[in-house]
Amino acid sequence: MPYYPLPVPAHVIEEVDDEERRWGGDKEIERRAKNRAEIQDLCAPINAIYNSGTPLFTKAAIGNLVRQIDESGVHRVQTEPLSLKFSIAGIDGRTVDTSLQIGVKHPMPLYQPPQEDGSVLMDAMLSIDLRPADHLTSIASIHVSDFDPREAFLTMTVNVLTVPVLPATGEVVLDTPIRPAPETRAILQQEKAKWDVGAACRELVATLQGVADAGRLPRVDKVVAFACHRPSVVERAERVAAEHALVLSIRDFFARHSPTMTVQCYAQDPVYEDVDRKVLGELGMMVLDNPCGFLEVDESAAVFSLAPEIAVRQIVADIARPALMIWDKVREIPREGYWVGRPEQADNISPRVEEMIKDYTEFPFPSELAGFGSSLVVYIRNYC
Repeated sequence: MPYYPLPVPAHVIEEVDDEERRWGGDKEIERRAKNRAEIQDLCAPINAIYNSGTPLFTKAAIGNLVRQIDESGVHRVQTEPLSLKFSIAGIDGRTVDTSLQIGVKHPMPLYQPPQEDGSVLMDAMLSIDLRPADHLTSIASIHVSDFDPREAFLTMTVNVLTVPVLPATGEVVLDTPIRPAPETRAILQQEKAKWDVGAACRELVATLQGVADAGRLPRVDKVVAFACHRPSVVERAERVAAEHALVLSIRDFFARHSPTMTVQCYAQDPVYEDVDRKVLGELGMMVLDNPCGFLEVDESAAVFSLAPEIAVRQIVADIARPALMIWDKVREIPREGYWVGRPEQADNISPRVEEMIKDYTEFPFPSELAGFGSSLVVYIRNYC
């Protein structure tokens, strides 16, 4: 049976068109239909590139984009006009130059009333999108709407986010309230203390210790966490803090396991605010901007990821074979029927992820005890 990305069947295109007609105007439907047709034509060449074994993500390409962003002088929240240009190589071997304007006021619709807090909409933040093969070939609405034929073979793109900014301070008005540093620190410390003595932590440590006692635990000198959200958030604060506590406990285990070695700890999530960076830094967890976390993933890394909004598993499968991963269980890919062409999850698996997992032993993770659902498992690279 062939691996995806599969060409999208005509009947799926027709079904999606029918759905879009329920709410879109004729011009929008025509635009989307044109985009779908172009994406359909691109399935074959993208399939060929994918099946040839060409990596869709490499550390060299990620590092090159990070370097360009660093050298551009753009701030995390850019409130002064700045012209940017990035050169990104596509998986077809061609380089695409992207020009962006940032730090400018966004043209607000006439019906947009003034904001009570005095904020204005600004094109003020960069967004780096990492696009796996199933997204490049997908006709799901979000991909069809954003489709740009110039970027059809780019697995990394840079875009500008429009956010509400307070002109007086240059601060972004967040969509959810966050806590100040003292409260954030207290919640993290509280959840770390609870996690360290809880049943879920004991079971996880017992699993790792059992593999270590058998002499089959790979060397780990860093822990890299993705999508743990910001601990300063008011909603779900305890859950978010518990995820960070888990990551820190993995670091602590390997620090005890190899007392002569320093175990680094990194976290990547675009939503981290300055308060999160400060408090997590105090606990020894360095916050990295997207996509810098992937540059730290190597054969001596332990990776944690829970319900990310990017394709963590597919990116990792291309760039490294980590010592350990804690993430959603890799299940068989649906390769036909209604699913084809409609990925709803950001972190779908791929044939390369399936192939990578063959080099690992799967162990249960006490997700339900930890309140993390029931899909997480532990993958430990086979010792050889």
